[in-house]
Amino acid sequence: MNRLIRGITYSYNRNIGWQDRTVRTIVGIGATVGAIYFFSSNITYFILFGVLAIAQFGTVLSARCFICYFTGQCTIDSKERQNLESKGIKYETQKK
Repeated sequence: MNRLIRGITYSYNRNIGWQDRTVRTIVGIGATVGAIYFFSSNITYFILFGVLAIAQFGTVLSARCFICYFTGQCTIDSKERQNLESKGIKYETQKK
C-alpha cells in the first residue's frame, strides 16, 4: 500500500534518464502540433493530443514517470547516475 500511495502522490525520486526525456520531448512536440492542427476541426482529437502533450512535458520537466515507477523501470544510465550523485540529487534504482 505504501508503494501505491507514493506512486499516486508523485513522492518518489527521478526515474527517467536523458534519452527517455528526449523521446518524450519529441512526442510532446508532435502532440502539440497535432492539437493545434485539430483545434478547430475535431475537438475530441484536440483534447486527446492536448492531454498527451501535457503528460509528456510534465514527465520531462519532473524527470518522473508513475508508469515507470510502478513497473520498476529506471532509464537513468550510469554516467547520469554519477552526475546526479555528485549534485546530491536522489534517483530511483531499477527493481529486479
